[in-house]
Amino acid sequence: MKGFLRNLALIAVVAFILQGIWEYTVCGLFYTMSNLGHTRLMLSATFGDMVMSIALYGLLVFVNRDVNWVNKKWRRHDYVITTLYALFLSFYFEISALQIERWGYDPIMPIIPTTPIAFLPVLQLLILLPIIFALTKQLNKKLSSSYKSVKS
Repeated sequence: MKGFLRNLALIAVVAFILQGIWEYTVCGLFYTMSNLGHTRLMLSATFGDMVMSIALYGLLVFVNRDVNWVNKKWRRHDYVITTLYALFLSFYFEISALQIERWGYDPIMPIIPTTPIAFLPVLQLLILLPIIFALTKQLNKKLSSSYKSVKS
């Protein structure tokens, strides 16, 4: 349970930071915002992205039957699940937000051909989810080695 909670906390922190940087960098350039206000919308989007990262960790814990899979070498099914998860959620949330006019796209936003969906939010999850898990693995290694040196 301790390993699960540590992984969960690290994933939450890393995801919030990386997703927040992406949201604040990309959204100001390529999106038109609803009347929610930029800061509120960015925090909402960043929090949602963090929750998606945590949910993917939970899904992969279930599939791998191992709370520490994040600290091990990825197998093919981890990549497939992550890719499908990123594609599904990015398309779902973009279509939903566009329909309710939560946000829109600036004319310079690259759109995926034959869809109303922008390329960058799809790319965001495809890139950041594996990076979040890789950084979590590295942080776990550093924390473990620090703990061992303090304990000695």
